[in-house]
Amino acid sequence: MNQIIHLTNNLQIELNKIGSNVILHTHNNSIVKMNCKDYAWAIVDTRSIEASNFVELNEKYLQLEESGIIACIYPIMDILEMAIIIDKWLGKQLDMFQIAEQHKNIKINKTYQNLKTLSIDEILEHRWTYFNEKIAKGKISFRLDVFEEFRKHFSFLYPIFSHDNLSFSNVIEVINDDFKTPMVFCEKNLIWVGFFKNNSDEEGKHIFQTKSIHEAIEITNKLLPSGKKKTINPLIS
Repeated sequence: MNQIIHLTNNLQIELNKIGSNVILHTHNNSIVKMNCKDYAWAIVDTRSIEASNFVELNEKYLQLEESGIIACIYPIMDILEMAIIIDKWLGKQLDMFQIAEQHKNIKINKTYQNLKTLSIDEILEHRWTYFNEKIAKGKISFRLDVFEEFRKHFSFLYPIFSHDNLSFSNVIEVINDDFKTPMVFCEKNLIWVGFFKNNSDEEGKHIFQTKSIHEAIEITNKLLPSGKKKTINPLIS
């Protein structure tokens, strides 16, 4: 039979052949209902893999993740090589840089690489600068003067933009559900700060508007959780 007929089954066969202890998830052992024919998934501790088979394109893709951060997305045709990489990542727990060295076509995701090689201060500096440039070019609808002042006061947090709303996280690249952050939105000469729809259980009770950047910063600081403002790298325990 063609090996692409059932990706989970055929990939598990290859993992068993090389003596791997990795067990792929199936409908029976997963709370997530998956198409195991063209999809495979497994998780060990903080690491996971997703494998996909695109029949019409005659291609396969392997995605490696750690703590929710994508380490690489690798187009791959050889199911045996896929099994070997999965075993190295989940079974042997090899470093991503070791795996990339052994499989030359793998390109490590830039975000993952930065998290592994740069300091938190360097990553935050890059992130704030990135959004500063996006706003300056009109790619994000947000007042540049407001953003620059917020950067002076909240540069120790990880900024996030969603539909032109600025919010924060104390975990780099991850929205931390335990870190309830207000949203900040600029509308001409007004600045809105507060918890909006899908942002708080108390929707509508804490929404402020002001013309003063200084006041907007003060409100934001009061609404941010206390004692949880140090930003951490999710890949470093």
